[in-house]
Formats: sequence, structure tokens, C-alpha cells
Amino acid sequence: MRSSIIKSRKAVSPLIATVLLIAFAVALGAVVMNWGRGYVEDTANIARERSDTEVTCASDVDIDIVEIDGVDQICYNTSVVDNETMQFIVANKKAKTVEKIEIRLIGTGTRVPYTVDLGEFASLSTNEAKLLNMSYDDNTYGTPQQVQLTPFIKVGGTVIACPSSSTIAKNVKPCSEVFI
Repeated sequence: MRSSIIKSRKAVSPLIATVLLIAFAVALGAVVMNWGRGYVEDTANIARERSDTEVTCASDVDIDIVEIDGVDQICYNTSVVDNETMQFIVANKKAKTVEKIEIRLIGTGTRVPYTVDLGEFASLSTNEAKLLNMSYDDNTYGTPQQVQLTPFIKVGGTVIACPSSSTIAKNVKPCSEVFI
């Protein structure tokens, strides 16, 4: 009788070990799968937000410098008093409200761009146009050669840039030649 009890104990021990190993493997697999699911969901959410932003920028945002009689309405002021200002008329051609506009100016004095955030003053609602201006240091930047206007929109409560919807003006003229 004693030998049969010992045999049954030996038979139970490998069974318990096997069950414990399987349970441990299943628990470890569940932890890895849970971590992997969270990682994949987070990555998918980030990709979805980026693609939504890019689609919104490409389809719902379009700003441009107003053209009158074939002349872009952007210029630098050459008067003695205000020789460090730039004026331009910009229009929002699409339905999405532009929250603000950022300007990058490259002049003859340096190839380093001068960047100015015009802030909320430059917000444009649907089909709205505004006359805006900015100041710059003509001693450092010289005569403006290229100006890039980048719109910013609000997506999900966050204001983001839409560089794909930027507009660029080259060969900017003095205001005396533009605003006649």
C-alpha cells in the first residue's frame, strides 16, 4: 500500500508542474498581448491624427496673396520713416478658419530667414481678406526677396501649422510700385 501512495504522488507532481508551466506561459502571453495591443492602438491613434491633420490642411486650407490687375499685393515700404515694414493683402479661399499666419522673409542681406508669427490678429474666416503688415530690420535682412506665408488652423483644440498650404511671393516690389 505504501508503494502505491508514493507512485501516485510521483504521478501528481509532474502533472502539477505541467499545469503550472502552462498557466505561466498563458499569463505571460496575455501580458505581452496586452502590451502589444496598447502599443498598436497608440500608434494607430497618432497616425490617424496626423493623417486627419494633413488631409484637413490639404483640402480645407488655402491662403493666397491677393492679386489686383495682375500685381500681387505684397510690398516693402521704402519711405524714410517706415523703411522697415512690409505690407500685404492675404485671403482665405477655403472654409476652414485660419487661426494665425507665420511669415518667413528672406532678404538680400542674409540667407537666414526672419520668421514672424502674426498671431491671432491675422486670423481669417471663410473667404475673408485682410491687409496685414510686419516690421523687419532692413540693416540685417536687406531688401525682401522671398516671403512665405504659412497658415495655422485649429484641429481638435490644438493650433497646428499647414506648411503644405503655404504661399510664397518672390521678387517683392516697393509699395510705391504696388499700391498706386
